[in-house]
Amino acid sequence: MNEMTPIHQNYAVCSACNDAFVCTQQNVYPDNGWVLPFEVFGYYGGFSDSIEVLFDKRPSKQWIFCHDCVVKFFDTFPLLVESFAGGHHPCDDDVPCCQFAWRGTENFAKHYDQMLVRTQSAVKTREGNVVWMDDEPCTNGV
Repeated sequence: MNEMTPIHQNYAVCSACNDAFVCTQQNVYPDNGWVLPFEVFGYYGGFSDSIEVLFDKRPSKQWIFCHDCVVKFFDTFPLLVESFAGGHHPCDDDVPCCQFAWRGTENFAKHYDQMLVRTQSAVKTREGNVVWMDDEPCTNGV
């Protein structure tokens, strides 16, 4: 290891797969993952009852999901994807990490005279590959 290699000391454990992930952007949450408060899913008389938390009889819980488990969730429940507009998280890799990623292009926010923002969204092809597709340029609202 050279002097320029960062040493990551913050890790999160995914509640779904139990793998540990380095946290580079947040102290305790995996990059491009989810944190879901347990109480959001529970209600009195529901599938899970969170009434004990409301009366301080049990501490609040949260589920932490890694990137890959979030993708599995969306693959399992594809209609829920429609509630999100556009790409879900940034990815600067040459090959998209998943079909929910987006990235800025080399022209991202550089056309100041036209005030255009150019991005690409990841899409899954019929063959099952995930590739980058150019989005329509959009203005930045100026």
